[in-house]
Amino acid sequence: MTTSQRVTGARPGGRSARVQAAVQTATLDELAAAGYADLTIEAVAERAGVNRTTIYRRWPDKRSLVLGALLHYAADQLPIPDTADLRRDLHLLGQAIDTDLRRPQAHALLCTLVADRPGSSELSDVRTQLWTNRRHRAQVIARRATDRGELPPDTDPAAVIDMLAGPIFLRRFIQGQPMTGTDIDDLATRVVAAFT
Repeated sequence: MTTSQRVTGARPGGRSARVQAAVQTATLDELAAAGYADLTIEAVAERAGVNRTTIYRRWPDKRSLVLGALLHYAADQLPIPDTADLRRDLHLLGQAIDTDLRRPQAHALLCTLVADRPGSSELSDVRTQLWTNRRHRAQVIARRATDRGELPPDTDPAAVIDMLAGPIFLRRFIQGQPMTGTDIDDLATRVVAAFT
């Protein structure tokens, strides 16, 4: 890697947003290419164009590095809609999930998280925290709908999100079949009907 390829510039507060973004992107790329078990800080540093010490100052180990990159990716790729209409919010969330699953990088990352060397408690922990974070962020859609009176007060927000996301993951990730806008709209309608 040449000097011109390296991430440069001032690092206010000891860390610049540019370096952090480069490291997170490199981590995801390396995770997709090598899998969690074979991912190394050295490989991420080389791919990002930074020194290993730059990574270690912010992320003390591989687990924290991967978790940080995945949580950032999940937040960035899953916007949470707020249209004041439950069915519309679910439709837009379903589209966002489906769009994310169509990305080759997302598919590779999911394969890594689901299938990479079963029995790794370190990876299981990362996977659990990622899904918990993503699911928790999406539950606000159901909570807002409950506050507006669109859903009964005792509705489980996690169940609403699971009922929407499950079929999309099954169709895209397991069956490898396309999910149309009409499919997602029908799914959102069925989810609303199931809880109202």
